[in-house]
Amino acid sequence: MGAFFSFRKFIFPSLVKVVYWLGLIGIAVGVLFVVVGGIYASNNPYVTNGGAYAVGAVIGGLIGGAILVVVWRVIVELWLVLFSIHDVLVEIRESR
Repeated sequence: MGAFFSFRKFIFPSLVKVVYWLGLIGIAVGVLFVVVGGIYASNNPYVTNGGAYAVGAVIGGLIGGAILVVVWRVIVELWLVLFSIHDVLVEIRESR
């Protein structure tokens, strides 16, 4: 418990899968809102070219979601690299 409060041991590496999946769920919900919102807006009589707007929202939402998934994966991997660098530095310090 002392290592937890002194920040000698990080908890993020053990929670990384949970954080990653929560991010993926957030991205999926965002894409769903964009797609459903685009389709809903196509039925709005005040929106000109509603069909084109719906198609653009669906395609843009799916492409944007795919890009966000890749970006999110890279961000999480960068976090893991930073923590692994810390672990290696601690090993170097302790070996002296």
